[in-house]
Amino acid sequence: MGKIKLLIKYIVYRFRRRGRRGHGIHSPFLFGFNRDVLNSSIQYQEYRKIDDYRKSLGIDKRSITVTDHGAGSAIFSSESRRVCDILRVSASSVKTGRLLFRLAKYLNPENTIEMGTSLGFGTMCLATGSPKGKIYSLEACANQLEVAGRYLGRAGVNNVELVRGDFSESLPRLMKKMHHIDLAYFDGDHRKESLLWQYNVCRDKATDSSIFVLGDIHWSPGMEEAWRIISSEPEVTLSVDLFWCGLLFFRKGMAKQHHILFS
Repeated sequence: MGKIKLLIKYIVYRFRRRGRRGHGIHSPFLFGFNRDVLNSSIQYQEYRKIDDYRKSLGIDKRSITVTDHGAGSAIFSSESRRVCDILRVSASSVKTGRLLFRLAKYLNPENTIEMGTSLGFGTMCLATGSPKGKIYSLEACANQLEVAGRYLGRAGVNNVELVRGDFSESLPRLMKKMHHIDLAYFDGDHRKESLLWQYNVCRDKATDSSIFVLGDIHWSPGMEEAWRIISSEPEVTLSVDLFWCGLLFFRKGMAKQHHILFS
């Protein structure tokens, strides 16, 4: 989607969304979640560790060969890319990273999966937020996975298992070993059919307290359609559109709701 169209969509989103304080939210659960997680005012000390990880990648000017297995890049014309440029364009933003950290801290998940390791920034945020849990991060590009493994090791992160391979093979294989998914972050393939397939493979592993995060839900018309389809599934009782990502909840006994919130 072009930058101008995306900007227009964001302006429309800002007019439709609820405020930070949650005015107009009638669900006690969502009101508290909005206050304590989405718009928490706490400056966690772990933010410094997360920021240091990102800054280290931001000054890494080494070039690696990147193999795109998803929608491809509209910015890079070559497969050879500097690590700092990949971070700037492809990795989760600081805002999204901190949200992932808060989600993990809130849930204290036993099992977390991440579709799309990239350089490991989102992985770092998830692992830092849930130091007692296990994060399984899947990435098809071997060179990006090597960079992520090196930086995660330097940061002392030891609760992550990096899984190399195309999602079509690595995800079903992982699901056979997992009893449940507490937290999932889908950010590795921005194609409608691929995202729908990933969700369908994982949906049966969701529990009453699980949260699924879908990245870049307004990145393209296809991603928007995938978001509409998935958020309408009967097992999804609550969906939250944060523009840059969407959250899915599976809380039984809750009347189906969809919200557009500020974070």
